Amino acid sequence: MSNSGVPVQLNQKKRVAFVAHCLVNQNAKVQEFARSRGAVPGVVERLRNNGYRIQQLPCPEMAFAGVDRWWQGRELYDKANYRRHCRILAMNMAAPIAEFYRRGYEVVVVGLDGSPSSGVRYTGQAKNWGGRPQFDDGDYEVVAGMGVWMEELKSVLESCDIPWPRASGMLLDTTDWDESRDLPGCLDELDEFLRAGGTTAEISDDVIVRLGNSQDA
Repeated sequence: MSNSGVPVQLNQKKRVAFVAHCLVNQNAKVQEFARSRGAVPGVVERLRNNGYRIQQLPCPEMAFAGVDRWWQGRELYDKANYRRHCRILAMNMAAPIAEFYRRGYEVVVVGLDGSPSSGVRYTGQAKNWGGRPQFDDGDYEVVAGMGVWMEELKSVLESCDIPWPRASGMLLDTTDWDESRDLPGCLDELDEFLRAGGTTAEISDDVIVRLGNSQDA
């Protein structure tokens, strides 16, 4: 620890990344689907090296179904009660995202591609899953599209006149993912995405007032 008495200086670049919960906490993953112990290696370092503050998004699946939940595809999460749950979480994220915009930050979202909830470019479907958990090769299919949580977060932001930030995801949720083989390419892709910066926007006072009123409702 330094004895200079000078506080740690935050990054001079005004950049912030809202990051899928499980990228920095694999302990939140479903049973038997964590890719790493703790944080996914290299993610925090890439964010810091590119000048980003890190804001961890909530894990909607863990908050909804608990820590010992089993695997589910998008079909099982694409239900009214889960979407309602995601909208509540999204409303709680709208104010901090708006505030970072207001203060001149570049904002990005980094999701978990292949996830039924947190996918940005790719989500996961499992049409035959339901009832007793089982897994056969080919059951879980990664397809183009957003996860349910990211869809609801985007929808809530846009309904509040808050621009959806520039967004991408790390493609980890594939059934044949191998850390030694696949992680370097995922990190290179993340690096390229982060270097390009994020979205900026002017947020009106009216938006902030409406967000405050919605929190009080």
